[in-house]
Amino acid sequence: MPTKLKKSVKTYNRKTGKTTTEHFYLHTTKQDELERIANDTNANPKLRIKCKREITKRRKANGRFSKPPTTL
Repeated sequence: MPTKLKKSVKTYNRKTGKTTTEHFYLHTTKQDELERIANDTNANPKLRIKCKREITKRRKANGRFSKPPTTL
């Protein structure tokens, strides 16, 4: 099963009577959001590690093994 960012949420539509489930997987989260969580000192350490692993996985998949150089 894929790694989750947070628990899934079920929402009930009272008009149609249908329940929809929204999942929060790491592989669907935007890069900016992952970096924000990974650098947040108040975030849960387990979640920070998950985000850092996903960032490195994406860099390896894109062929970038190191951080891009910063421009001043």
